[in-house]
Amino acid sequence: MSLPENFPLNSAINRQNLCDGRGRFREIVAALNGHHGASLPDARSTETFFTNLEPPPQGTGGKVDVSGPFTGINLITVPGFLTECVSFLADCLTDALAHVERLGARTSIAPVAGRGGCAYNAGRLYDHIKAQGTKPGELTILVPMSKGAADTLEMLALYPDVTAHIDAIVSIVGCVCGSPLQQMSPNWLKWIERHMPLFNCARFNGDAVHSLSPKTRTDFLSHFEMPKGVRVYSLGAAVGEEGVSKGMLPSYRALATQDPLNDGQMLLRDQIMPNATVLGMLNCDHIASAMPFNRNSGLLARFVTRQFLNHNAFPREILLEAIVRQVIEDTQWEAV
Repeated sequence: MSLPENFPLNSAINRQNLCDGRGRFREIVAALNGHHGASLPDARSTETFFTNLEPPPQGTGGKVDVSGPFTGINLITVPGFLTECVSFLADCLTDALAHVERLGARTSIAPVAGRGGCAYNAGRLYDHIKAQGTKPGELTILVPMSKGAADTLEMLALYPDVTAHIDAIVSIVGCVCGSPLQQMSPNWLKWIERHMPLFNCARFNGDAVHSLSPKTRTDFLSHFEMPKGVRVYSLGAAVGEEGVSKGMLPSYRALATQDPLNDGQMLLRDQIMPNATVLGMLNCDHIASAMPFNRNSGLLARFVTRQFLNHNAFPREILLEAIVRQVIEDTQWEAV
């Protein structure tokens, strides 16, 4: 089923090449919620898990595997802009990775540079995937968050042989078409990104900010063709102002002058990868989708959560488990 016209989409992405997987993914989340969601942190109902557009997407009604093991799953997350710089407080989906590890998956976080440009990070991601190795019968799933999606697309373009080592890519709030905030940011913020010394986050003279430019990303997409043989999925996010953390309210309001469907850092229409099956629109802000600051009990993390990221709670364990079960289901269906 193609993605309906009421789902906003950047013109750089061909709507006809997208599939609407929102109904089935919602069924998977609902089944997991019903089976064990209440026992996990930050639990919330399926209705509040998603922000929906009318009419509601239709599912398949098929049975959902809610307890099968994740043996044979290799899951790699790809962090976003500045994540390396704050990884001592929170890193990409670490809470959710621990959950899928308990189910049997092997997991890792790609060591991309928080302030590195897409081409540089593409090489680091490629090396990490190759170093992981490919085991017979194993499914390798990349889960890039935010700028990690742009780094992943750049890797596919620069290192086409990597597709032999990847089975699926599932982006979360991906910076696919760039963010208008790149142009809205005052010069002093860009100076900080380029020059401020951070003990665990090398400077790259503003390469990351340049990579987030809408022009940079759409120019890239105009020459990019998604390789065949890799399943591609996207999860966007859009939330009402009441669900945005205090630290992102200024950027949320700035983006809302262009489109209220945004997550405080990205417009929803810019978050969808080419040739993707769209799994849904998360009802959370950009950082809450994948960065578990609220799970860190340290004093600094608690201060950051209380003062700036007060809406950071989200059931990321259910989110990542549902992603893996969706990929497994689709892979098994294709094999029949």
